[in-house]
Amino acid sequence: MKKTIYILTMILIFTACEDFLDIQPETDFTADNYWTSEANLKAFSYGLYSVFLGYGTGGYFGGDHFFYVLTDDVISLDPRVEDDFPTTVPASQSGTQWYWSDIRRTNELIQGANKAPVDESVRDKYVAVGRLFRAVEYWEKVRAFGDVPFYSEPIESTDEDALYKARDSRVVVVDSIVADLDYAIANLDEVDDKVHVNKWTALALKSRICLAAATTFEYHNVAGSNPNQLYQAAYDASKDLMDNGPYSLHSNYIELFTSEDLSGNSEVILMKKYNENLRHSILSFIFHEPYFGFTLDAVSSFLMADGRPISYNGGTHPDYSEWIFNPGDTIIKAFTSYDIPVEITANRDRRIKDIIDTTRVVFLFNQGIPMYSPAKYATYAEIETQPTQGVQATSDCPVIRLGEVLLNYAEAAFELGTITQTDLDNTVNLLRARAGVAPLTLDVGFTADDLDPTVDPLLWE
Repeated sequence: MKKTIYILTMILIFTACEDFLDIQPETDFTADNYWTSEANLKAFSYGLYSVFLGYGTGGYFGGDHFFYVLTDDVISLDPRVEDDFPTTVPASQSGTQWYWSDIRRTNELIQGANKAPVDESVRDKYVAVGRLFRAVEYWEKVRAFGDVPFYSEPIESTDEDALYKARDSRVVVVDSIVADLDYAIANLDEVDDKVHVNKWTALALKSRICLAAATTFEYHNVAGSNPNQLYQAAYDASKDLMDNGPYSLHSNYIELFTSEDLSGNSEVILMKKYNENLRHSILSFIFHEPYFGFTLDAVSSFLMADGRPISYNGGTHPDYSEWIFNPGDTIIKAFTSYDIPVEITANRDRRIKDIIDTTRVVFLFNQGIPMYSPAKYATYAEIETQPTQGVQATSDCPVIRLGEVLLNYAEAAFELGTITQTDLDNTVNLLRARAGVAPLTLDVGFTADDLDPTVDPLLWE
């Protein structure tokens, strides 16, 4: 009998131990115990900001400002980035943007905020943060793939129906993006905080995304879309930000891209902060690693000071001058660049001197194609001293700025058929004045020689 009681006792002990071992340690975070405070919501939200690449993180290329803007005007001849212009569908998702972890994290924040024991205003704010980032992530997916599956909540690895869900129409996904941004606009703080998303960030993103979606849908004849509705949304968001936001154009264009601290810059809506612990390598790629250069077409697109292009009404602008190589010029080789004066800046948009190093031409990777060397993002002192290869810098990056919103407003107004001279004066002409370029008028007054005949002259300008 005693033996039987002993055996039963031991069974009960071990059963209790098994239950005890299954208990989650109190110091470990789980989906149930993490969403308990505003501090945890805020900490989780910080992990979403990586969608804004800025100048990158000290490694490969320059984030949004180089790697994502390669065109036939700003082009790389580095064989490692040939895939920037793919001509065939990839055989697998490897190396593409067909991944959903970032979108899952936005949905986790939305779900977590809704269950957190916090004040309603705090809950709504972090739901808004999650929905803003979900909108940004989904717009990147639509840009890359068109139709994509839309997920409004986290899915589990065992949910095969969700994992193999069919793509939703890009029109439907964009509607969801706009709804997310509208929620963010209504629930985020109305503050001038340049390192955290807020109401003004949401308005700027709505201005950007709605205009881009509208033009894509209109000019690619996407079935079921309503471009005018999106143009109106871009116009309204831009106007709200312009009329009510705490921003104004900064007087010095190049300081937007060369400043160590943009926190006090009146034009910057959202920035990426760099410091000794987070650096970028954009200067190294400008000075010593000839991956990028400007084509002649890019340089030729800068206007003359009177507001006309270098070639219009069938002839060359009388004030335009261009460097032409002759055997008497001295060429000094430095890496793959040649120090030669390039006479292209006289009587031009004064930003050309800030953006392009007109003292040298680069031959990218010795492939025999001359390009104009970039100078943007560097101060003149840095250009003179030419820091060593591999240099990393700590200048802040403007992720979103008022200058873009002004242009979005003007383009949306044109597409809606409502643009006025006052609209031009409050947007495009403010930017032209900063660049030392004469104002644009509704009638334009000339025909650019490179004008696409299918495009209205005002829209072209």
